[in-house]
Amino acid sequence: MSEPEPKTAPRPVRREKPLPLVLEILPGQAGEGLVDIYPPGSYEGKSPQELCDLTLRKTDWSLEEQIIIDDIRRQLDGGKLLFKGRELTGAASDLAEPEVTQEGEEYLYLPIRAIKPQEGGLTKSFRFPVFGKKPIRLSP
Repeated sequence: MSEPEPKTAPRPVRREKPLPLVLEILPGQAGEGLVDIYPPGSYEGKSPQELCDLTLRKTDWSLEEQIIIDDIRRQLDGGKLLFKGRELTGAASDLAEPEVTQEGEEYLYLPIRAIKPQEGGLTKSFRFPVFGKKPIRLSP
């Protein structure tokens, strides 16, 4: 007896009319991030990096959103923005995926993650120290 195939929701089809873009910047491994909505066409020709910069420069955020912004900025101090685990390349409209609200309204969704490399561990410039000895600096 064969197992039934799992049903997947059909992907929304991108239409010719411009759609609003929902940008979400997620700090670190957080499940929720800072959400900003760009009206249809206002994001055309802009990179995801530009949209993130515009969003983070805004000042009309609530207290909860300010806390998320502070966390995002901490992650970006020495970190970078990623989309699906890769560095940002291309236009925001090309990376965004079409979605549909429960009410049937279409929009584009662009989740960006702000990731800071983990601290500690091995680096290229030091070896593991041997008990009682100092680390040896390797030449670059």
